[in-house]
Order: sequence, then C-alpha cells, then structure tokens
Amino acid sequence: MNDQAQALRDLVSKKNQPMQKMKIITVTSGKGGVGKSNFTTNLALSLKEYGKTPVILDADFGLANVEIILGQRPKYNLSHLIHKKCTFSELVCESQYGIPFISGGSGVKDMLFLSQDEMDTIANQLTELEQRTDLLLIDTGAGINEIVLKFCQLADEVYVIVTPEPASMTDAYALIKTLVKDFSLTPQFNIVINKAMNREEAHDVYRKMAYVVKEFLQASIRYAGYIPYDPKLFEAVKNQRPVIHYAPKCSASEAYKAIGRSILNMPEPERSLKTSWLDKFKKVFSS
Repeated sequence: MNDQAQALRDLVSKKNQPMQKMKIITVTSGKGGVGKSNFTTNLALSLKEYGKTPVILDADFGLANVEIILGQRPKYNLSHLIHKKCTFSELVCESQYGIPFISGGSGVKDMLFLSQDEMDTIANQLTELEQRTDLLLIDTGAGINEIVLKFCQLADEVYVIVTPEPASMTDAYALIKTLVKDFSLTPQFNIVINKAMNREEAHDVYRKMAYVVKEFLQASIRYAGYIPYDPKLFEAVKNQRPVIHYAPKCSASEAYKAIGRSILNMPEPERSLKTSWLDKFKKVFSS
C-alpha cells in the first residue's frame, strides 16, 4: 500500500468531524456506447480502495450493464421494491468485488408513474440507503429522456462521459443545454473524456465543449479527467471483469484511480440543511 493511498484513506476516515450527508453522483452521456457503465463501476472500485463505501444504482432500464461488468445477476430490482415484493436489504446485491449495487430493471421506468402509496413505500425503504453508503453512483441510460433528466436533478454532481467523436460531443452539449435551459439545473457538471488517444486530444475535446457551454449557455463545466484508449479495457470487457481488477496497473486503471482521487480532494457541494435527499427524491419523482 503506497503512502498516497494511505493518506487518502486517513483523509476519509478522520474522526471528530460531523457526519456528511450521502453524496449523489449521476453518470450520464448524450449518446450510448461511450462507456458510462465501465466508468461508474471502475470509479466505484477506485473509491472503495480509498476508503469510501459506494453503492451503484443501475438506472438504465434498457441495458443492465453494471451487473454484467460485476459478474453478478441480481435476484431483485426496483420494480420488486415498488410493488412490495422485497425489502431494501434484499434489493441490494453484493458483488464479488465488494461493491453493492441496485438493479433498476423495469422499476426505473415505473418510477415515472408512482402512486402516492408506492412513493411512500419506496421512500420509506430508501431511508436505509444513507445508513449504508456515503456515496451513491447512479448509472443512467443514454440520451435525453425523462428518466435521465430526473436522476440528473437528484444529483449533487453530474458526470458527463464524452468521447472524441463529434456525435458524442454534440449530444453531450444538447443534454447539458436541456438541463441548464429547460430545468435551470445548477449542479457541478464534470466532463470526462473517454477513449482519448492521449492527454492532448482529451484537453482539446474539453476546451471545445467548455467554449460552447460558456458562449451559448452562460454556464461552466469542469474538466474531471480522461480515460485513455487502452486495449486492456476492451479485454476486461470481453472477460466481464472491471479493468481495475483485470489489469490494475494499465493506463485505464490508473486513470480511473486518478479521477477517484480528484473526487476525494474536491470540496463538498453546498446542500440545504433543511432538505434531505429523500425530500428531494420525492419532489423530483412526484413532478
């Protein structure tokens, strides 16, 4: 264990400090195929190495990629919780890598049409979530749809995954535009460039996006890092394993760890002391 990793663990576990509320990070993108689920899963594993206790919510009801990467088929999903067919503790699936996750399944779509009774049921069960984790990572589907927008509204921070492809950049901008202009959303927007050939290409993609966001939306985005194009990552995907465990010293794994460290070093976002995340959840999914 290196000194830097130990220092980060010590930072996380400092005593005599007030308990922080659970932080919610939503991972999204403008288009599919950019690597959101790989990012979410490997980021969770890197944060676990530094002493955090992340839980993943797989909120892509169409493509449940998180369970494939973690090699664990869940027995229950959110739909079971909504319809009182399981408890929260039964819903949470423990993976072989020590990262618990929640399968959204058809329950993610069901959340758009919750009755008051169903809302009360799921809210009461989710009170256990904050006791379970200090960081909830939400892996959304791609594109601009009501489900993605609601999970972005729920977040303290939104991580937008972009590749150097023009279509990915254009769609990512369209997503940010919708969140800023139509919903007046003001979380910290973090841009991660995935599948970049090198640091210079990643920085070039970020600069172009930052310019149009500032010029046309009068908003700002933060450069959160990049994941290099790495054959080991593709090997890991084929073997249905997170790359951080498959090849811990490869360039992609080191990049995930660097982003994990940057998250730990970031100041906590300002949160209302009067509004719990469950109150926010009820407001977002009742509208």
